[in-house]
Amino acid sequence: MTSSTFRRFARQLAGLATVLVLVGCDGFPGSAPTSMATADGAVVVAGPPGFCIDPEASHAGDTGAFVLLGSCASISGALDGQHPDLRAVLTAAVSVGTSGGSIEGSEKQLGAFFRSPEGRRALSRSGKAETVKVLGITHSDGVLILHARDTSAFPGQAVSPDYWRALFDLNGHIVTLSVISVPQAPFTDASGLRALERFVGQVRAASPAPATTPAPLG
Repeated sequence: MTSSTFRRFARQLAGLATVLVLVGCDGFPGSAPTSMATADGAVVVAGPPGFCIDPEASHAGDTGAFVLLGSCASISGALDGQHPDLRAVLTAAVSVGTSGGSIEGSEKQLGAFFRSPEGRRALSRSGKAETVKVLGITHSDGVLILHARDTSAFPGQAVSPDYWRALFDLNGHIVTLSVISVPQAPFTDASGLRALERFVGQVRAASPAPATTPAPLG
């Protein structure tokens, strides 16, 4: 990618990663689905055991998809519902398409971008670079993992400033997954990272297998 194309791609990614309009997960009587198909079925969002989709806070459309996951017991309103091992808010955002950009192969460039003032400003919920501190960026198996802290106000449910986020390609779309702790039950960095890795694994396992290119004949 050229420099200008990459910067546009990175800004789009940051915008996708910060579409987090959360609501309080107080629960309501009804179903608590464990998965949600997005991108015409190309990406299926599913969380680790104990996490369910909040259908009232999740949506999918022509501009992409946003999915909120919380405790199955809280979302369904069932006293005997399943609780996850880790108390957290999980979110997933799915792009309409990669439009020529991809995470794999761009990990180092993206890491440098998100550490820059422009990248931190794009990650900030308030649009101010000074509210965001990037605590760590790594990549493995085609997944960019970002550990950051955003001290700006969070709409809806109260959450802790620190969060873990993963960005990766899946069936022609870019998926952004986040694990955010709540003030009442903060978790360790190791627990947050482990939960994020399990989240990535669940989404990959629930989604259709990537299409393979047939070998040439002859």
